Amino acid sequence: MIKPVLFVLIPFLLFSQDDMYVNDAKKYVSLLSSEEFKGRGYVQGGHIKAANFIKDEIAGIGLEKISGSRSQEFEVEINALESEARLSINAASLRLGLDYVPHELSASGDISSDDILSVEHGLYIPMAGINQYQQSPRGKIVIIDNDLPKEIKKNKQTGRYASEITRIKISRQLGARAVILLQDRLTFGAPYTRLDIPVFRVKKSSLPKPLKNIELEIETDIDDYDTQNVFGLLKGHSVPDSIIMLTAHYDHLGALGDSIYFPGANDNASGVALVLSLAKYFKRNPSKYSLLFVFFSGEEAGLVGSKYFQEHPRISLDKVKFLINFDMAASAENGIMAVGGKDFPAYFNKLKAINDSLAMGKLGRRKNAANSDHYFFIKNGMKGFYLFTKDGKQPYHHINDTYETLEWDDFSHLFKLARIFLREI
Repeated sequence: MIKPVLFVLIPFLLFSQDDMYVNDAKKYVSLLSSEEFKGRGYVQGGHIKAANFIKDEIAGIGLEKISGSRSQEFEVEINALESEARLSINAASLRLGLDYVPHELSASGDISSDDILSVEHGLYIPMAGINQYQQSPRGKIVIIDNDLPKEIKKNKQTGRYASEITRIKISRQLGARAVILLQDRLTFGAPYTRLDIPVFRVKKSSLPKPLKNIELEIETDIDDYDTQNVFGLLKGHSVPDSIIMLTAHYDHLGALGDSIYFPGANDNASGVALVLSLAKYFKRNPSKYSLLFVFFSGEEAGLVGSKYFQEHPRISLDKVKFLINFDMAASAENGIMAVGGKDFPAYFNKLKAINDSLAMGKLGRRKNAANSDHYFFIKNGMKGFYLFTKDGKQPYHHINDTYETLEWDDFSHLFKLARIFLREI
């Protein structure tokens, strides 16, 4: 009787192994993206809760401290929203998070005005013969269509003058009191600096016509916040002095007052969950190389935490054989992208062979770019990839980046691809 039972159970356990880790990951993402963590931002302390949670988890998994510690403190400068912003158009209050959001770099302001000027896309490029300011914006609230046509963005002559920040600054230089950016979809960004006029993003479908009056109120201030990188080590069983580094950032965009927060389920609770799940897997299935797991803060503020770790490492970075950074791991329409894949073709070919053998769909590659926490390590000579699921349906930097919007088959594919690749290198 015993032999048939074992014959049935062993294949079942092999089949369900990845499912077990994915189920654990779902619990991590659900918690980290919940209201309790308030978007893992700075003003309401969500980043501290997230760091403490991760420290408890890696201790429970059995990762070792480095030099007696699980964390490394540093400061990050943030343009903090001091209170809930308000916006009314034609005496009707718009809904925060649904109709509008304050711009992440907005200055403070309390303005009521019927002096409003629409300037198409807000382009002012005299050398290209482009001037969409047919009237002076001095003293006015300026309305800019922020959804640029592709021909403008891709044009070498106009593209560098068409960035969002450049157009806001031009409007300010021409005398605008405030700027309203019209967008098809509301987004929020990294509050890493501060402009000197109030700026709001407004959903196009929420804008009444004709515009008669705009009232806005916002209070922001640049401030320094103490935050931390979190880490733990699994020593290799045969080559412990050679290290593979696995990373993800845990910070996100925080909250807009008490009522609205950015869950950051895909960006980047999913990456944190994937790295924690890999830590669990390799604790139970030891690697011949040591594995260093690092969870960065300050990514959304300009890769601050990873840059700080690269400049103040807690281990000798010369011992790192390879790095994999995970950021946005659970939402893909166009497969998986390996940033750094063009820089390290031999490693990419190995990754591609695994991906092809598992029939996981598209695997793209790019050169190293400053779009996540891998950047400074690869720039300074380390081999590595940034792996992410590409072009998902899930909204980016949006209040609807929630647990419910994630695509767990994509997460499972990336987990399996990374797990096998780490074995093979």
